[in-house]
Amino acid sequence: LIQANYMLLEKYVVAASVRGDGNSRFGPDNRYGIFPAFSAAWQIGRENFLKDIRQIKDVKLRASWGRSGNAPRRDYSYINVYKTYDYAYLGENGVYSSNLELADLKWETVTQQNLGLDVDMFDYRLTFGAEVYKKRTTDLMMDKIQIPTYNGFSEISMNVGTMDNDGWEASLNVVPVRNKKWDVSFNFNIAHNQNVIREISPLYPRENAKSSLKNKTFFAYLQEDNPFGSFYGFRYQGVYKDKESTIATDAQGNQIVSPDGDVVYMRFNYPTVDYVFQPGDAIYEDINHDGVIDQKDIVYLGNSNPKLTGGFGFNVGYNKRLKLSAFFNYRQGIDMINGTQMNTTDMTSYNNQSTAVLRRWRKEGDVTDIPRALYGTGYNSLGSSRYVEDASFIRLRTVTLKYDFAQEFLNRLRIGALSTYITVENLLTFTKYTGQDPDVAVKLKDAFTVLKDDSMTPPLKTVTLGITARF
Repeated sequence: LIQANYMLLEKYVVAASVRGDGNSRFGPDNRYGIFPAFSAAWQIGRENFLKDIRQIKDVKLRASWGRSGNAPRRDYSYINVYKTYDYAYLGENGVYSSNLELADLKWETVTQQNLGLDVDMFDYRLTFGAEVYKKRTTDLMMDKIQIPTYNGFSEISMNVGTMDNDGWEASLNVVPVRNKKWDVSFNFNIAHNQNVIREISPLYPRENAKSSLKNKTFFAYLQEDNPFGSFYGFRYQGVYKDKESTIATDAQGNQIVSPDGDVVYMRFNYPTVDYVFQPGDAIYEDINHDGVIDQKDIVYLGNSNPKLTGGFGFNVGYNKRLKLSAFFNYRQGIDMINGTQMNTTDMTSYNNQSTAVLRRWRKEGDVTDIPRALYGTGYNSLGSSRYVEDASFIRLRTVTLKYDFAQEFLNRLRIGALSTYITVENLLTFTKYTGQDPDVAVKLKDAFTVLKDDSMTPPLKTVTLGITARF
């Protein structure tokens, strides 16, 4: 590592470094990587045209550019490792190759550039920070990519493409009141990140191997200019109320007829399955207007990346002894698959169902959003927009009330310090999401992982009472 720093007139700061890394997990041709970095800062608040303005304490503009590298997770991946079987034949143990030789793996390289601004004003009663960043990952490394087992192996690690993460974040802290009795402050932060796939290797699978045209299954694809975590399926449009509504129509709304002049009814996955939709079945949008619901009608439904995340809160202190604080966090513009709704409204087995199925279709002419009950058959619960919801929320994460006893009282008790507090967590959640908890974390298993809620135990509402003493 070579690093240099330079400061001029306590206003201009420049730093540069070059890092050389070597890792024995790579083959000889790609074992070493060079990763430079550069940063600069301008203390604008110390310039003559600002330093005499009493309201401004400090203003700093900063910028940086740099590269870093990530190595494979497994040892000995660039050479064949041979092992012996646990059993023998004629007194000899067989030998087999336990891994693929990955001599051409390259460093996963992350190139990031940042531009930021920090402002302190009014004797630090107003503090503001903002940053814009662009991060590009090239030679993106993925583990456990499934391959046909006729190769002798079931998975492989490889460099698969290029991904961008672009975004911005900002924070604000305001102290409107600060005197001998009161101390009041507010804080707020917000962040946005956009994840986009720019390039994918032709050797990398574009579709989740588990994707198929069956109930309760969404499709996951990797497509350029779409984010990781995107999911695809059918557009749900309600329930066929009668036989006439199942007639297939073209793009102009005209009934489709066969070459023999017969009326064509909507079908599913013709000719492989050729299920004819009946009154009470789910309606899926026929994107290409061919009278068949199949792979050609699958569309983008959403992705598991929020548009905005952040938090805000306040602190109120009185007489330096009583303090009330609260913190909210939020997530906005995120799509989630409501797996619980999917499992409790499908009506295909003896499993418990939600009260929503009480409004299911029962007879011709019924207009409802819940299809009919079909035990072990039908296609009423295909992966569709019916189960995709906006999981945006605002949650009151914590509220704390604390009181410090007066020193005169402590002196009589011969105690150095004594305070008591009450903290309430997860008190309120504001959301339109119909599941029990919108704050579901993505459990990344592979590149096709999407955000799905299967009603895991939500955060508990907890109340904590405490006393702190120092003798």
